[in-house]
Amino acid sequence: MYSESKQALADQLELKRPAVLAVSGVHGSGKTTLLEKLLPILRGRGLKVGVIKHDGGDFAPDAPGTDGRRLREAGAQGVAVYSGQRYLLTEEFRLTEQDLLALFERHGYDLVLLEGFQNSGWPKIEVVRSAVSAAPESIQPLAVVGDIPGANFGLEDTQALADWLVAQMPTL
Repeated sequence: MYSESKQALADQLELKRPAVLAVSGVHGSGKTTLLEKLLPILRGRGLKVGVIKHDGGDFAPDAPGTDGRRLREAGAQGVAVYSGQRYLLTEEFRLTEQDLLALFERHGYDLVLLEGFQNSGWPKIEVVRSAVSAAPESIQPLAVVGDIPGANFGLEDTQALADWLVAQMPTL
């Protein structure tokens, strides 16, 4: 499993382990918008935050209007766009999200947010907007952010979400 190889790499290179949390939800649910609001708050708390976006088509993270550009402008200190066969920072390589996490580790990130990854085994929060879907689709998300009954956080509750997220970091 990844955690064993990640720990071995960390031991070998004496790296600190960043916390990892997926922000998932169906297309159009507001994942990027939530991250745009959350990133400046987390940076304001002194955290170095990177984002890995799982998307097969958005391979121009600095182009105006792309999610990658929006996330960088919101304060992500590193944005990788990842499709399973390649990623883009400045070059393309065949790798996995574990390889990208190792890159973020080398640069001392405190937290890496994985945008998408709904069906992954990573701990996650799910964004649910009633105009797009009625309920979370992830199995046991740690929290639901949305405008549906039972959501743990509203779409505008980014301060409370940041408080909760920072409290969760030791276990992520």
